[in-house]
Amino acid sequence: MKKAAFVAIMIGAFALSLPPGLNAQFNEQVLCQRRKVGVDKYKKLAVADGYDSVETYMLDSDFRKPAKDIPWSETKILEDPVIGERVGVLDRNYIPNASRIHTGWFRNLIIAEGIDYNPQLGVTRRYEFDVMMIPSGDSYYVLRGCDGRFPVTEGLANALRTQPPGKNVFIKLYAEGFGGGILNQIGAGTVKEWGKIYANWDQPSSVRPSELGF
Repeated sequence: MKKAAFVAIMIGAFALSLPPGLNAQFNEQVLCQRRKVGVDKYKKLAVADGYDSVETYMLDSDFRKPAKDIPWSETKILEDPVIGERVGVLDRNYIPNASRIHTGWFRNLIIAEGIDYNPQLGVTRRYEFDVMMIPSGDSYYVLRGCDGRFPVTEGLANALRTQPPGKNVFIKLYAEGFGGGILNQIGAGTVKEWGKIYANWDQPSSVRPSELGF
């Protein structure tokens, strides 16, 4: 299969209610103001059982060669030459040659990013959202995070997996300096893939910093 790079094009958020161990890991490694200076070593990520039939998408190029064949709304094993493999689905909304929002949905992690482009002023601003709201029946989850990276809890995974099939889902995003919350529509194709990404939940009680991209 053709190989291409997956550049940093994602945004995300983090759930409020976490098990004690996960909460500690999140506070120590993710929240910007509390991140510790130092050097750590982690084993590369490996894909959980049950994804043998999922194709691999290689991230084998750097920022100088933006990928043109990114598999939007398709479940893929994304193979990163540094941190290893993880299963995910990528989604985007955009105005041609203008503003856009990208999200990445992984088993342990949601990532999201917004690019605000004003062609008249020639100004481009990038936002990493720090709050995300996701509907769940007659309730909704409020996720809070940093640098657009947020762990996934079992309850949130279940809410994503059980969204009505064949329908788009609106999420709401907030970022410092972005103004009020904005609605972003996740397409039915990506929503369908959530059923694969978050199936057979068997995640550990804590999330490793390498999984969060730190």
